[in-house]
This record gives sequence, structure tokens and C-alpha cells, in this order.
Amino acid sequence: MTGDGKILGRAKASSLPGWITAAVALLLWRLFFPGLMSIDSIIQYGQALTGQYNDWQPPLMAIVLHAVFSLGGAIGLLMLGQCVAGVFGVVALARAVVALLYGDLVPERRAAWLPLLVLLALLVPVTPLAFYLMTFWKDVWAMILMLWIAALSLDLFRRGPAPKRLLLLIGLIGLGAALGLVRHNAVVVLPIVGLAIWEGTRRIYQAKALALAAAPLALYLVAGPLIDRVFAVQKLHPDSQVMALDLVGICAADRAACARLPWTQAHVLDPDALAAYRPGDIGFIFWDQPPHVDPSIRSDYPRLRTEYLRAVREFPGTLLRVKLEAFETLLGLDQTYYFFHDSIADNPYRLALGQRLAPLRQRLSATAKEVAGNRVLRWISGVHLVWLAVDVLAVAGLLAASFRSGGARCRILAWVLLIPLGYYLSYLFAAPVHDFRFMFPATLTVQCIALSGLLGALSAHGRRSSTT
Repeated sequence: MTGDGKILGRAKASSLPGWITAAVALLLWRLFFPGLMSIDSIIQYGQALTGQYNDWQPPLMAIVLHAVFSLGGAIGLLMLGQCVAGVFGVVALARAVVALLYGDLVPERRAAWLPLLVLLALLVPVTPLAFYLMTFWKDVWAMILMLWIAALSLDLFRRGPAPKRLLLLIGLIGLGAALGLVRHNAVVVLPIVGLAIWEGTRRIYQAKALALAAAPLALYLVAGPLIDRVFAVQKLHPDSQVMALDLVGICAADRAACARLPWTQAHVLDPDALAAYRPGDIGFIFWDQPPHVDPSIRSDYPRLRTEYLRAVREFPGTLLRVKLEAFETLLGLDQTYYFFHDSIADNPYRLALGQRLAPLRQRLSATAKEVAGNRVLRWISGVHLVWLAVDVLAVAGLLAASFRSGGARCRILAWVLLIPLGYYLSYLFAAPVHDFRFMFPATLTVQCIALSGLLGALSAHGRRSSTT
């Protein structure tokens, strides 16, 4: 074979995984077309149709969907973009991890296939990724943004000061701000995104690196109010449900404290029912029948907020215990609750899943539900505590290794792993229900990095063995 033929052969071999990745995205899109939608999704769909938005769900998703409608598209088109972005986000992060940690130790052809192998492993039904990629949820958008933020952070660090790397930096700042705009709690991780930017730019931009590190949070703080103003977003104060739940939790834990919280106490309809208070479950207030607490507790937001701030000052220990108990429910120790969504909720818009691939969809759903209910299998991906622990141990190990020669690679990966860790811990502030989906963006990111690192290590070890 001539030299040109060899080059062409290598190019075809390296591009084939990309084509297969695109085919996987198209298959998932057709399988779940036009997209999986919960009640929350339907509400956002309705806002996109009318152009009238509120902040109960961050409005950015509905605004983007409205733009798709205005251009003549439909929800299926947006979901295709979402699915493609998610699939290639997994691949991009896997590729960045392998390149950062192993570089030339993994042959070029093998390095091209490893990210696809990571994707396929994560699509096995022991994880719910296949469903999430096609669910119109803010958690999914947060998941996709986190994957790309992690990937771009590693690429920014690894690729140095070439002018085209400025695009990486701009993209990273924009994606960081977008993460805060699609998930209320995600604002907590924006300073950590800034830390990764600082690590990737401090050698190049020096004094300017600190300003660049602050850019994602600054852009979010500007873009949020601007979106609210431009699109006339109605304020519904979604934080009021968490404040109400926490205050009722304080009353359940300490009756003496409850007596000093008159607004909360006045809305408790059945004091005896407080013994059955469920941490981290707003259903105790808003859905249980007969009702235990008057849902109008959140009707006077200023008064509720004032009482909550008083509780923070006067009962910090009790409030912390309530928060920790609510956070624990999300870790999945007792059960994997709401592992994924597999349908389109009842709606007035005639949205329905296609029937041609329904049998395959149902088999996949049944398998994943069995995993979620299995006492052993659910620990693979259905227990967030496992991956939270992996994250903590990895950060600690990488920071320890960063003090050795060439430890900068370990340090940047540690900063990147702090992003999902911060996202996990953000639910210490607000855990309204026990849904698995809340922490899945962080868990998937950790899974992707861990699996990429493991497969890269095995591949590099195999090459060393073959050359000795």
C-alpha cells in the first residue's frame, strides 16, 4: 500500500467511530421519537407554545423550544439536537480523559474507538442514559452541559495557547453560564467551573486568568435577569416549596421550635401527622390526602422568607439535621426512586410516542426497571452514594498525585471532578423530592471519567506489554 493509501486508511478508521456514534444518536431518536416528556416537560412545552414563561422551571428551555417553533420546527427536531449533543458529549469527555492521562501511550486507532466503547457501556440498561438522552428535562440539559464543560476544560488545559483555543475558552464560559440557567442549584458549581478555567489559562493569560475564571458566574448573573426582563418571566418563587418543607421539618423535629415559628405553626392542620414527616418530599405538604399542612403556607412569600431566615438564625442545628436527612434520601441507599421517565405524560397537545418501535422500547424499559428494583444490580448505577464516594476518592488521590513531577494533569482532572462533586452537594440546600434524576448529571460525569480512565489504563498497559 502506498503512503497516501495508508494515510487514507487511517483517516477512514479514525472517522468510523464518529459515524457509529451519530448512528447511535439517530437510533435513540427514532426509538423514543418525538421525545419522552413528564408533566414538567409538558408544562414547559405549553409555555413554548404560548410564549408566556414563569420561573417554576428555568425558562431557558421553553424559550429555546419557542425559537424552534418560530423557525418552523417541532419538539422532535429539538430532541434530535439534544440527543446528538448528549451522545457526543459522552464521547468528547471520554476522548479528553484518555488524551490527558495517556496521550501517546494509547495507539491512535485504539484511542479513536475507546470513547465509543465508553458510550456503548453507558447505554447498557444498568444505567438509564438511553432514556435521559431523549427526555425533555432540565436535568438532561444540565447533564449534557456538564459533560461538555468537563471535556472542554480538559481540552483547554491540554492544548495550550494556540489562537483557536480562544474558541474553547469562549465556549466553556458560555456553557458554564448556561448550566446555571437550566438548573437553579447549578449556580453553586459555577465558581468550580471558574477554577478549571483558571487552571487551564493561568500559564497563558497570567493575571487575566482570574477574571476569566469569574466569567461564567458573571455571565450567569447578567443573563438571568436579562432573560427575565426580555421575556417577561413571571416570578413564582420555586424556592418557597423548599422553605416550607424545611420549616415543617423543624416543627416535626422540635415542637418547642415550632411554637416560635407562628406562620408555619398556623398552617399545620394536623400536628399529630408531623410524626410521619418525610424529609425531602414536598408531597407531605402539597399532595398527601387528607392534607397535613395547608398548602397556602407559601402564598405569602415575604412572610415565609422572613420566618425561614429566622429559623436559620435561631435553629441552625435543627435545620441542618433536616437538610441532611433530605439530602440522604437522594443518595439511593434505600431505593432507586424514579430511575427514568419512559413515556409522554397526558397532554392536550396530541403528543404521543411512535408505535412502530414500541415493543423494543417496552423491553428496554422493563429491563431498566428490573435493574432499579434489584437489590444488587441497582448499586451499579442506581445508588448515587457509590459514585459520590468515587468522586471524593478520585479528587483526593489526584490532588495527592499532583505534587509529583508532571502532576498538573492530575490537578486539572481533580478540578474537573470537583464540578460533579459540587453539583451533588448543591442538593444539601434543596432536596424537594427523592427523584434519581436530580443527581444523575453528576453521576454520569463521574462514570464517564472513571470508565474512560480505566479503559485507557488497560489499553496503555496492553501496549506496554506488547513492546516489552
